[in-house]
Amino acid sequence: MRQTYSPDDVDVMRGALDIWCALHNVGKDGAEANRAARRILDLMDQKKCSCDELLARMGDFMPAQHH
Repeated sequence: MRQTYSPDDVDVMRGALDIWCALHNVGKDGAEANRAARRILDLMDQKKCSCDELLARMGDFMPAQHH
């Protein structure tokens, strides 16, 4: 079941997504950003986290390799 998110939770998730996109040189409106956003939502459904905690938990989540 999806949790209800406070405005602060949304700010934390947005901040984590912005940082992840910047770290991986990913546009915020692309498919990879959407994948990362879904991952962040999944992580927050498991346990509410700070921005730093989300980024640490996403340490192994990388953009798909395009050849």
